[in-house]
Amino acid sequence: MAEDTHTYNYLETSMNGSGTVEASRRLVNPEGDIIRITAADLRPSKGSTGVHGRVDLYLNDELIVYDNFNIEKLTLRKSFAGEVFKDPRLRATSDYYSRENLNTDLTSFTKDAWSVWVKAGVEIQHLAGDPFLEVEQFIKNYVIRGGGTIINALPKQGKSYIAMAMAVSVDAGVNHLWDVQQANTLYVNLERSASSMYRRLAGVNTALGLDPYRKLRFANVRGRSLLDIMDSLRFAIQKHNIELIVVDSISRAGMGSLTEDGPALKITDELNSLVEETDRAWLGIAHRGWSNEHVFGSIHFLSACDVMVDIKSAHNKGTKEMGVMLSVSGENDLPPSEPTVVGLSFDSMGVNQIRKAVVNEFPDLMEESQTNLERIVEYLKRGKQRTKDISDNTGIPESSVRSITNYSKKKDGSRAFVKTGSEWGLAQ
Repeated sequence: MAEDTHTYNYLETSMNGSGTVEASRRLVNPEGDIIRITAADLRPSKGSTGVHGRVDLYLNDELIVYDNFNIEKLTLRKSFAGEVFKDPRLRATSDYYSRENLNTDLTSFTKDAWSVWVKAGVEIQHLAGDPFLEVEQFIKNYVIRGGGTIINALPKQGKSYIAMAMAVSVDAGVNHLWDVQQANTLYVNLERSASSMYRRLAGVNTALGLDPYRKLRFANVRGRSLLDIMDSLRFAIQKHNIELIVVDSISRAGMGSLTEDGPALKITDELNSLVEETDRAWLGIAHRGWSNEHVFGSIHFLSACDVMVDIKSAHNKGTKEMGVMLSVSGENDLPPSEPTVVGLSFDSMGVNQIRKAVVNEFPDLMEESQTNLERIVEYLKRGKQRTKDISDNTGIPESSVRSITNYSKKKDGSRAFVKTGSEWGLAQ
């Protein structure tokens, strides 16, 4: 037999930077067959019991066996080798490559694989800044290309209608409500029946001046979690050239309690993986708890999205119209923006009109904002304070404190509050 040799290569296999460690051996049989072993998705276990990953074995270009296991466990490697030699294609090479040969190769390969993976796992780049690189947006002030947006509110505040109106506006390139850039859009429905979405879509289409029968791409997967469908979403996004993904809602992500840091990180990591290093974007709907704070509990939701939009609504008792106010309480790479109000009208078939509105059309929105404003003014009379301290001592959610301190003005049009460092104070 020829002298044993191994060659390890790190191969880029996907756009998100994941790779494969590979070892190969050419046999000395007449056919010159090649045994190839690869390892992918390598990661240390949470309990420090060893390195786990997917191992594939090929004869030439034909997959023989694959498995996902702890590659540092001898018994698991031997079990893998046993499955390999159940295949008649491998048994046919046994005069030149025995199970003992494979056991030795697997031992050598798995011993080196993690080291190879670690050394090649992070690419260090020496980058130059680009002062002319602009932040592009699908929806001005709300959805940026290559990023994520979360819109959140208490139940029954109109956030799903707003999300669908945003989805249709972008998909159709309609600037009726917002300044948008047209892009193929996918609406991922984890909450409601497909029939209810068809009805809502017809209403939103009509309200935006479109054909009520105009189509929008949907993934109606009620009863399934976001985690269950991530691989299918990736395939659909590529197949249909989707640029904006709307998820209703991330509260049904299926990754654990949203108040814990682990699930929060996993959800946002999965959503960001759909758009990173691309011009795509995601928009997720989230439900607040009854405490009226962000539902998420974990600060990682706010830190991992690029834009956080708070929603609250009120009704005009005369016109029966619902006013929905959108306030950006956190943003990356965007300047502060003023809250906007959208008016929604309904009939027996659902929503039938959506329009730009102003806050003074909905007294309850004005009264709530004014009441909170007065409480903040009274509190800051004792001196400058941080946003969190204002929230803790007034009972007003931090998102509302940010909105009020950023945007409130006096009667003469000047700012009501000034910021020094991290503290807010009353303007003179």
